[in-house]
Amino acid sequence: MQDIDLVEKIQYFAREKIPARNVHALGSGCYGTFTATNSDISKYTMAKVFEKGTKTDLFVRMSGIFTEQGDPETFRDPRGFSIKFYTTEGNWDLMAINTPVFNARDMKVGPDGVHAFKRDPKTGLWNPAQTWDFINNHPEALLQTLMIYSDEQGTPASYRHMNAYGCNTFSFVNKDGVRSWVKFHLVSEQGVKGFTVEEAKLIAGEDPNFLSHDLYNSIEKGEFPRWKLAVQIMPENEGYEKSWAFDCTKMWSLKDYPLVDLGIVELNRNPENYFTEVEQVAFSPANVVPGIGFSPDKLLQGRLLLYDDTQTHRIGPNYKQLKVNMPRCPVHTIYYGGNHQMDDSNKFPLYNPSAYKKVEPFTKSFDTPFKCDGPAGYYTYPYEGKDEDFYDQPRIFFDSMDDRMKMNLSKNIAVSLLTVPTEIVDKLLFHLNKISRTLGNNVQQILRDKRNSTNLTEGERLCEKLASSSLNPATA
Repeated sequence: MQDIDLVEKIQYFAREKIPARNVHALGSGCYGTFTATNSDISKYTMAKVFEKGTKTDLFVRMSGIFTEQGDPETFRDPRGFSIKFYTTEGNWDLMAINTPVFNARDMKVGPDGVHAFKRDPKTGLWNPAQTWDFINNHPEALLQTLMIYSDEQGTPASYRHMNAYGCNTFSFVNKDGVRSWVKFHLVSEQGVKGFTVEEAKLIAGEDPNFLSHDLYNSIEKGEFPRWKLAVQIMPENEGYEKSWAFDCTKMWSLKDYPLVDLGIVELNRNPENYFTEVEQVAFSPANVVPGIGFSPDKLLQGRLLLYDDTQTHRIGPNYKQLKVNMPRCPVHTIYYGGNHQMDDSNKFPLYNPSAYKKVEPFTKSFDTPFKCDGPAGYYTYPYEGKDEDFYDQPRIFFDSMDDRMKMNLSKNIAVSLLTVPTEIVDKLLFHLNKISRTLGNNVQQILRDKRNSTNLTEGERLCEKLASSSLNPATA
């Protein structure tokens, strides 16, 4: 123990991990740039990052949402696409996913919507029964669920071949204080491609980190992936009149609110240190700049606390001082304590205003108040007796598919139901038939065929055998 190098190594080794993200734990990242291209967007927002010709450095982290560190990256899962823009006015974080909607629209349900897609707390194993049970009782989740069980969005062929969406409603504010509601879109210039379930399983066995390898290798070869950043824009007063304007389980019609281009995102440099840059990068939708604001979206309002609180728990109260999280513009705060405090500037006095000369806080308001769109409560459950239509947008999504895609979606759902209790399956089939009789009938027929074992693959047959054996803790 007098070997101080040995003691230091042991102490460091015991502490070299930080808590994994509860969601988005499985991911990779890289650097890039955003180049603004729209000369007319100033009528909607005063954000300098969007001034035509402006080039802004950024860091991107792409990830699974519900999967965990060590899982194969081709598992069925929605994907995250978070961007930290190092603007001249501070950091702006755009947090997107590869579905334009989420499975919860209120923060009070948000953690439940995550838990339903995570591991069974009793066994520590993946349990599709709890997932489908949640969806049955939260029909607002049906649209994202269909997307997750499609090939293109549930098992994307690469991070490069997927679109992404800031499914929450944000706002733009121009220099005159006029607000517009916006939805952000990232449109892949590489096109959108997905794996079939058989391809995804094969690649999981050959290369569990296929998506990360693909992104890293494309950048190393100079084949820089690009996305068009665009927004849908809605006038402020119109948003108060639409029951779905701030509901992140609903899509805005592209016909009524067409995309307005903002510029191009290009990914062109790999990180040097995975832990320092990819693991410790920290995003929050609360990180905005003048000209970008929030909305009465009830999930977004909860996320404004959740993400910063999570990163404070994972990394510490001074995580924004890490290089990957640090703004590229001058920063002054009155924060002086906490673990890993690296700012040694004179903080006296720790209050404002003061007779002592010091850097004054930025107090000019760059946002304008908005109205709540209804009672300051939360969405109530259950839904019996309510006249809300949970099936129209899922029906539009299903009808937009070709026959092959429809059949693959039906098969993907049916296979996930093989070990799910009958009462949960029956209630799900009720919902699916409300969306489309074709979808409901397809799933029911495929499930019936699979259960009589004549069409099972070797892997599915083995799973069925194990599920009905004493090795399965659910039936032991």
